[in-house]
Amino acid sequence: MGFKKGKVRIRWLLMGIIFAFLLIGLIHVLSPFPTKEFKADRLPNRYEIPINIGFEHQGKNQCAAFSTAFVLRNFGQNVQGAEVYAKIPYKVPISGYVLPKGVVSYFQSQGLRPAIYKGDLNSLKTRLVQGNKPIIVLIGNGLFWQHYMTFLGYDDEKKELYFFDSGRDKDENADLTGNRTMTEDYFLKWWSNGLPVFNHVYITVEKKVVLGETTCVLVPQRFLVPTRNDNQ
Repeated sequence: MGFKKGKVRIRWLLMGIIFAFLLIGLIHVLSPFPTKEFKADRLPNRYEIPINIGFEHQGKNQCAAFSTAFVLRNFGQNVQGAEVYAKIPYKVPISGYVLPKGVVSYFQSQGLRPAIYKGDLNSLKTRLVQGNKPIIVLIGNGLFWQHYMTFLGYDDEKKELYFFDSGRDKDENADLTGNRTMTEDYFLKWWSNGLPVFNHVYITVEKKVVLGETTCVLVPQRFLVPTRNDNQ
């Protein structure tokens, strides 16, 4: 009898160890988890990063790589979406879908400083205005589909948001920035994408400058106060 109880205990212990390893692996693959933020800054009624070229059309489930390449081109890198997709890590087997960790890791490999946040529409707009850089967003419908796009601007009076969407095969925005327009309500519907952690998330990217042993994040020039040395 005691022998049987011992076998049961060992079996449960092994199952516990296996579960712990699986949980640790899952946390590693999903991390970094988004940082929550809710900003209440006063913003202009209209703002956009004027980009009207370089809209590539993606292959199946390659939106993460094409959004990443679009942002990298904004940082001056001559790179294509297909090239990034071949190298980007953390793809889901069979489907080829890229997890958010893959996007973050690839930007880090390029010497940039990505961060993933979870917030509301106002915090998303605030990040765009403060950073003056494209922001990657994730929309979708639970496990049915997920899609990365790049946020480029907004118009509060029209309740419109402007994106680069690599799933579009043509420019639908004419003179407006990006190649796709969504109403705020339509975007919010899909931004609440049915995922338990990665809903209302967005990925920002900043450039790093290494000065000696100190690493600094570049601040957009319009937020800097000129000094005497700046004017010499």
